[in-house]
This record gives sequence, C-alpha cells and structure tokens, in this order.
Amino acid sequence: MKLKKLVLLCSLVLGLVPLSKGQNIRGSSHDFTTKTQYNTTGELCIVCHAPHGTDPTAVPLWNHNITSQIFSTYIGYKFPTRGGLSITQPDGASKLCLSCHDGVSAINQFGGMMQGTSAAPQPLTTNDRMGTDLTNDHPISFVYNTTLALLDGQLHDPSTTPSSLGGTIATDMLDINSKLQCPSCHEVHDQTISKFLKMSNSASALCLTCHAK
Repeated sequence: MKLKKLVLLCSLVLGLVPLSKGQNIRGSSHDFTTKTQYNTTGELCIVCHAPHGTDPTAVPLWNHNITSQIFSTYIGYKFPTRGGLSITQPDGASKLCLSCHDGVSAINQFGGMMQGTSAAPQPLTTNDRMGTDLTNDHPISFVYNTTLALLDGQLHDPSTTPSSLGGTIATDMLDINSKLQCPSCHEVHDQTISKFLKMSNSASALCLTCHAK
C-alpha cells in the first residue's frame, strides 16, 4: 500500500512539471496560441511538441520540422581560444531552437506539414532572427569539460563549479554529451526571467557562472 502511494505521488509530481512550465509560457513569445496566422489549433505547445507522430530523432515528442531539412550550413563562431575551441555545425537542442530562430526555416512547418521554405509568416523580430551566420553569437554545440577549462585558463571547471541552480555547471547547464547548447543559458519554457534566461544576468552573473574573470 505504501509503495502504491509513493508511485502515485511521484506520478503526480512529474505530471505537474510540464504544467508549471506551460503556465510560465502563457503570454510570452513562445505562447503559440497567439500565432493564429499559422497555428489554427489554439494549442499552446503544438508548434514544438505533440503527443503523437513526432520526430523520434529529436527531443521527446518534438513536432517541428528540424532546420537541417531546409538549410544546414551555418557559419560558426571562429574567434581562437587558448583551448583551441572547435566549432562545427549546430546540433542537439541548439538545432531545434534554430528551426525557428535561424530566420531561414519556415516557422509554420510543424506536425509533418511542409508549408513553404521561407520563414513567412514571420512573427519573429529582427533581433530574434539569427540567420545562418553565427560568427557574432556565443558559440554553441561544443564540448565544455574539464579539459577545455584547463586549456583555456579562463573558464570554470564545469564538473566541480556550482551553477547557482542547485548543482554544477555540468549537471544544470550542459547536455548529456557535455555540450553547451542554447538551453544552457535559456529556459525556453519559462519567461520568469527576461529573455527566457535560466538565471538573472544582473552584474553578469550568468556569464560569470562559466567565465572566470
């Protein structure tokens, strides 16, 4: 009986996680119920997620066409570092973000539907459309580990440095391949902090989580 109650409690807690995140999306730029020019379903999450017929190669229940299906060549950040940082094509969660934010892939392509190859109708502002030239943006999709931190000399060791989110940089901000991706700094389901940041960047707190300056 105790075991059954524990399982039920865990299920309820886990079930509330996406609900609470969804509540923080409402009214934000990620609230797709307002994008009626291409989302006629009235659903909040449908442009990115769906319960059926989703892409099995992406994050769970991913419903939007991935940008590589339309345009896959990005110019990455090239500034040399002491660690010899190597930037290749975006992958993982970053590629999913770019499926809307590159301004090249059509934002209205979801649910397996091909609705043109341009970004129109385009609800994104100019600042939100990153394009395919990422040379003036923070590098993404690279392995950030102890080795890189030691070689660079001005990065905190992600395996031991607290993130202020409850764990280390590695556990709270990097993906399962120890890569820094867009969601390392951004919480796309929560608009509580400006620009969907994971933490406040007051006094550069977010930047200084990783950068030893």
